[in-house]
Amino acid sequence: MARTEAKPLWDGQPEGRWFTRIEVTSMLNGAMLALPLHVVTGRKPGPTLGIVTNTHGDEFLPATAIRTLLDTLDASALSGRLALISVANPLAMANFGRQTPEQHGRTDLHEVYPGNAHGNTTQMIAAAITEHVIRQVDALIDFHSGGSGGRLQARVDYNSQAQGEVKRRSLELARAFGQPFVHENEFAGAASHHANSIGTPAFNPEMGGSYLGPENTALYQRQAIDGLNNVMIALGMLPGAAKPPRQIHFDTKARREIRPRQSGYLESFFERAGDLGKRVAAETRLGQVIDLHTLRVIETLTAPVDGYLFFSRYSGVVGSGTQAFAVADAALATWLA
Repeated sequence: MARTEAKPLWDGQPEGRWFTRIEVTSMLNGAMLALPLHVVTGRKPGPTLGIVTNTHGDEFLPATAIRTLLDTLDASALSGRLALISVANPLAMANFGRQTPEQHGRTDLHEVYPGNAHGNTTQMIAAAITEHVIRQVDALIDFHSGGSGGRLQARVDYNSQAQGEVKRRSLELARAFGQPFVHENEFAGAASHHANSIGTPAFNPEMGGSYLGPENTALYQRQAIDGLNNVMIALGMLPGAAKPPRQIHFDTKARREIRPRQSGYLESFFERAGDLGKRVAAETRLGQVIDLHTLRVIETLTAPVDGYLFFSRYSGVVGSGTQAFAVADAALATWLA
């Protein structure tokens, strides 16, 4: 794999768990902006798996699952190493938003890799993660989830622009994670895109969400831990065998997003985790928008094609143009055995 010549921060660390912070820049309040780096070194040699979470500050479910994984992972059974950034954008998380709250420049960390150590704050963060994680690992997971707004997701994305063996291996690891949908997506500027450009397989889980209630939160946390264990098995880092389930594969041409034209209260007819993966016929009523002033239904949202529901929301207030539902066009999607 292509790597930077600088030694990784965890170089020389013994078997077990280790924690440090990667300093990025000073802030106006006088504090240092730093990124938390967790490292688990196994007893045996093997690949290094990098994991990045909280690229968007309101997507915190993966970090809670990883906390459980780290507390239960037996380093003596691990071959290789985990290197985890649990909060990739602390400023966005503190603001409970998707983007860095700064005055200028591109502020979505998901779009600025490999970053620039002399750029704006968002680019500085990306540059630090690139130097200390992405260019030091043999495989990368850029872990996302639904953020604010009660979003339900259950898919894994990989980069449509990756080439050859890197793309094949990225798809293989994405499948190993075990979600029902595998999405060949466009990743320009994302951490996974840069990883692929230097020869490192990478993928992005998009699963679960924030404030989904105890049952769904626990469900997605279990799925996240199982998925990460399955990827480590696929990489030879843990013993065992894991066969991916039957999955629906689709690309951006098959993606159909349903967005209300009017703002109001979305009454969702598909707001259970088990609704994801259901086949819905064209014109199926997915939800309706209610004007909270007049209390009248002002818009009905329907499936534009026969397809498989891969994104949905809880009922709640939405703005016009907000993604409410999404289906994979059945005519363009394929099943992976």
